[in-house]
Parts: sequence; C-alpha cells; structure tokens
Amino acid sequence: MSNPAGAHGYDFPIMDIHAHFVPHRAERAADNGEEWHGITFGRDKVGKLVSSYGGKTAPLAWKTPFETASQRLASLDARRIDVQMVSLSPTMYWHTLDAANCRGFAHDINEALEGFVATAPKRYVGLGFLPLQDTAGSVAELERCMREREFAGAVVASHVNGTDWDSPDLFPILEAAAELGAFILIHPALGRANSWLAKYYLRNFVGNPLETTVAASCMIFGGVIDRLPNLKVCLSHAGGFAALGIGRLDHGCEVRPEAAKNINRLPSDYLKAFYVDSISHGERALRHVIDAVGIDRVLLGSDYPADMGDPYPVDFVESCDSLSDSEKRQILGLNMGALLQNDVAVKLA
Repeated sequence: MSNPAGAHGYDFPIMDIHAHFVPHRAERAADNGEEWHGITFGRDKVGKLVSSYGGKTAPLAWKTPFETASQRLASLDARRIDVQMVSLSPTMYWHTLDAANCRGFAHDINEALEGFVATAPKRYVGLGFLPLQDTAGSVAELERCMREREFAGAVVASHVNGTDWDSPDLFPILEAAAELGAFILIHPALGRANSWLAKYYLRNFVGNPLETTVAASCMIFGGVIDRLPNLKVCLSHAGGFAALGIGRLDHGCEVRPEAAKNINRLPSDYLKAFYVDSISHGERALRHVIDAVGIDRVLLGSDYPADMGDPYPVDFVESCDSLSDSEKRQILGLNMGALLQNDVAVKLA
C-alpha cells in the first residue's frame, strides 16, 4: 500500500470526508441495459452511466471508465489525501423504490462498498447507504453498517420523497444514529426545484445548496437538535446557503411564531451543532462558514470525482491566507479524527 496515513506532510492523517463511488454491478447493468433491484441502468449517447426508476432518469457526469478502488489510490496520493470517506453517488439515491427492492438494493450497495474499502482499509472509510423510504429497514441497515461492516456512519438524502428531516417518520433513523455514534452526511439528491432550475445547470449550482439549506433548517426549526444533542450530522457543500442566510432565520424566529414553537434558542445557536465540509469554492465563503459554525465543525471535503467538487481540497485549504495554521490543521484532519468511532480509528492507526 502506498502512502500510509500521515505521509503527506502532517503528523496526522489528512481526511477527505466527502467522496463517492459506484458499484461495479451498476456498471455491468448499464453496459447490458439491465435492471438491478428494479432500477434500469444504461448509457447515454456519450457513454455516461444513467439510472432510471418511476419515470425519472438521473445521469452520472463522471469521467469514464471509472477507477477501481485500487486505481483511485494514485489519485489520492496526487491530491495528498491519506484517508477518503466514500459513499454512494447521489444519482442512485432511488428512495422511490418499492418495498420489495429497497432493502436489497441498500444491502448490495453496502456490500459493494465494504469490498471497496477492503482493498485499502487504511485509506478508505465507508459511509453506508440506507433505504430511507423504509424506516425500520434503515435502522437495521445502519446497525449492520456500524457493527458488522465497521463503517463510520451513513450518507442520507436531503429529503425522502419530499419528506424533510423534521418528520416523525424519519426521526427513528436519526435517533439510532445518535445511539450508535454514527456520522451522518446529508447530501442533496433529486432536487425538488429541478423543474424550475432547468437552465445553465442551476439545478446543481443553486438547487443542491438549496436542498441542504432546507434540510438543516427543518432540523433546526423542528427541534431535532434539542432532542438529539449528540447527533453527528454534516452538511454537504459547506452547508449550502445556511451560513449566509442564518441572520434571516434568526430574524424570522423572533418575528414569526410558527418558527419558534419547537425551539428555545436562535437558529444561529443550533447551526453550531452541525458539521460542514470545506467545499465552498472560495476563501471568503469558507471564512464566513467557519465564523458561523466554529472551526471545530469544518471538515475537509472534495466531492470526488464529481466535476462540481473541489479537485484539490488540501491545496485550497492551505492557500487560504485568512486561516491560521492551527485552523488549517483542524480542517485537514484533526476534526474528523476526533469524530471517528474507536473501531474505525484503530483500523486507520
């Protein structure tokens, strides 16, 4: 194995907590135009993988052919990343799947992810996929991910078929995550504003951070943070628009009774309970996010291999003159290192 943890110039492992994979089984299904757990896979006219279910199609705009887990190690080394936390591509979060297929799909995704991690267990950490349309199935799969597969936690969509994370139906999943010490990454998927953000790729530029902001806002105003103070939740893409808009949420909480009925503090206080990744695409934006959530809540992220990610996140953080050396070290790995469960931490040591 090349470059063990800590080999890229620091006395701790540099950890990228936001990266994705696609299982080989999905690629095979796409090449053969097959269904897998009720999802239809195929290729578009330029060879990109697409998946479809229920009359909707999601393209995957990654370079092809995909890297294997072993091949990806060279990319990690080139980007000076010691450890990468890997989860399923959000284009495959088909939470509209029927009950007969959703549990099996999640199980097979996590089995494939376990194999991906096993190719280099000191370089990769898994974030499992949950059948969120099935609450009991999600709790069972999360327990399996944490206790049997030794994943760090799970990735979840910003909404589940239009249901937000303040819903009583989804609360048992978050409750289980808090009890298990699972790290939860909230990632936008199947954006609800896609229909009117059809131009200029705005469904990603605007729609993705909008989804993340709505997810965080519903958790805040719904009282989820008060009920689960030990929950470890990370918001993708530097928290979307949450840090920028937090003053408006505070004002709304003070003047609108429906906003304050479930909480007894300002939203800006609750925002500090979330973690965020560093994918801000600008130093001023990152500095603002740090000031809003606290330096101990910011984690390195790349969104690899998506084109809208940060291809060289270590270089970006190091280039930020407004960050102290101590702040850079926290973002690059110290913060995430403090969050990992003991069994995962031992495996990486």
